[in-house]
Amino acid sequence: MDFDITGITPKFLKSCKVDQLIDGFASACELYSAVLDINGRILIEPSGPNAYLGEFYVLMSDPKYYSLYQKITNFIIASGEPMYSEIDDGNPDSRLSAAPIFVDGRFVATWILYAHSKAQNQKLFKSFDKQGMIAGCLSDIISRLYVGSLTMSEDKEVRTELEFERQCKETVNEILDVIVDGDKRAVTDIYEKVGKLLDIDFMVYYKFDRSNPTNMDLTEYWAKCGRGEEAEKLFCWDNDHYSPEIAAKIKSDGLIIDKNSMTNRMRVEVFNGNVKAIMVFPIFIKGEYDGRMIFIENTKERVWSEPEITFARQITEIISKDLEVQLKLHDIEEGWQIIKDVAEAIPDYLFVRTPDGKIIFANSALKDRLGMDIVGKDSGFIVPMNDGYIDDAGVLQTSKGISVYQRYIDVLGGIYDVTESFHKWRTYDRISIVILEPSKSEEL
Repeated sequence: MDFDITGITPKFLKSCKVDQLIDGFASACELYSAVLDINGRILIEPSGPNAYLGEFYVLMSDPKYYSLYQKITNFIIASGEPMYSEIDDGNPDSRLSAAPIFVDGRFVATWILYAHSKAQNQKLFKSFDKQGMIAGCLSDIISRLYVGSLTMSEDKEVRTELEFERQCKETVNEILDVIVDGDKRAVTDIYEKVGKLLDIDFMVYYKFDRSNPTNMDLTEYWAKCGRGEEAEKLFCWDNDHYSPEIAAKIKSDGLIIDKNSMTNRMRVEVFNGNVKAIMVFPIFIKGEYDGRMIFIENTKERVWSEPEITFARQITEIISKDLEVQLKLHDIEEGWQIIKDVAEAIPDYLFVRTPDGKIIFANSALKDRLGMDIVGKDSGFIVPMNDGYIDDAGVLQTSKGISVYQRYIDVLGGIYDVTESFHKWRTYDRISIVILEPSKSEEL
């Protein structure tokens, strides 16, 4: 198994109670004990009788003894076995033994027992074989616990990732509900939900300035620190004067920069030293580039995960589609306003009705003639729907989508030429525009 041995730390060994087992054995033998990693750093603090504990600590931590430790580790690596040896520390009675500790077959640490006196030396000699046996048992225990901890850590990461994806789906559904309801007041809430879920500092929408292709207009944003001029200074990125390559990438697949890909030049020249990580995705409306959605991390170094990137892309696509729908609705509203303006300008009577006969618009001439506002009423009291009048109406002309005929209209007290045209419009599958003009034959 390939793993990072830097995870074998004093904290990990304490959590496994390995320090208690080693210190307990050394205490029972009245010897000094310590565990060092392969680079000579202390993993389990020196312990032993108080008399020479200070000298032993110096022996384990003083850099001048590092060459001695290297010789010990080189012997252990070459032989794979414990060793017993004299030690030149100025005391003729000093001896030490060293036993290797392996994790999943990989040498990671050395357990050292030290004797300072002749009496301790005798105990060390007797304990040497037991030390090797215990080191072997500890190697097995640590291996199982460490590999298990890695598996638990991986499981935790998977659960965290799944929980994030679940929250992403919930957020997407909430956003879709807001868009379907057409509640534009909730746009700020959308940005806030996404920003908090991604744990970013800013979420920004810039619209492409068609009058000046290198500039963009700040349209909407959310800031963790709150909206205002100071916040806008921190994420201001309203031009493409930095790099044609980056600009082109933004307008195609998007730009994803984090700890692994941020360069010093980019940090200074493009982001003015503010940005630690950023995702930029293009917004397309009717197949044309219309702006960019930016997700910004200014506070901490980070690496974007695949679920985070996927979520940010999905949000950008949803907002793009909503903006395209809003543009279409705007065009329709403009067309609707033109129709209303024309309807108000003509002297004839005009109203618009839905397939169930409900009037959704009437011009002022007709409302004034009837003396009331008829919007929302059933149009049957003026002109019945088609299936009720075709048989007894004098049809003058019928073409695709248009019916022209004469009819006596009770509420208007006369014969009128009726022109009715059928259309798809706004949120209705089908509407009809009805124009009523006094019949010229009646005038004669």
